[in-house]
Amino acid sequence: MASHELKTPLTPLSLRLQLMQQGLEKEAPDVERLRGHVEVARGQVRRMTSLVDSLLDATRITRGRLPLRRERDVDLVAIVRDVAAGFETQAVRADCAVEIETPARVLGEWDVLRLEQVVANLLSNALKFGAGGPVRVRLEEHAGWARLTVRDEGIGMNEEVRARIFGRFERGVSERHYGGLGLGLFITHEVLEALGGRIHVESAPGRGSTFTVELPCSCPEEAGGGTRHDA
Repeated sequence: MASHELKTPLTPLSLRLQLMQQGLEKEAPDVERLRGHVEVARGQVRRMTSLVDSLLDATRITRGRLPLRRERDVDLVAIVRDVAAGFETQAVRADCAVEIETPARVLGEWDVLRLEQVVANLLSNALKFGAGGPVRVRLEEHAGWARLTVRDEGIGMNEEVRARIFGRFERGVSERHYGGLGLGLFITHEVLEALGGRIHVESAPGRGSTFTVELPCSCPEEAGGGTRHDA
């Protein structure tokens, strides 16, 4: 499965490189067309990088070595909005209006890169399975906890799928139609657990899905008076 998914971006990447080579051999290269080929090629490279990173993270998690780098006063609002901005092109292609509701800021002691990964996984899923409908992202803070919800109006899932969706290499649908390694939600679950948080999903077939993340704003060890050590 991993081999198949890693090879999938290679075909369009190879094709674009061939087209770029042909374009450069012309006496008057079409610069705009070449730029288009470069952008598509870069997208396929990003996809391959993401797949490799997911496999590496899955290995680290299995070995109990998921690295965390906590920082103080990390603004989850900025992370959500920055990650969402990076999905603008994908949202347009999926015909999804992304609606974001947040307070001015939500500060916590978190790993910035890991939270970016969590938000990206949830948004990517919502755009993939909720294509054609709105995606609603809401962030709030209450009693020292941050609460992030990502809702789509897509295909949804039944109870059997919900029970296993956070497992390693698990998919809610056939890879033939949607692709992926089945690692995004697994990694998301493990990252949040390592940060002292949790995630759950509410969904029904044909009625969309709502993923809810709850995350303590302070390090659990410090909240209990212990000494914190970065992983």
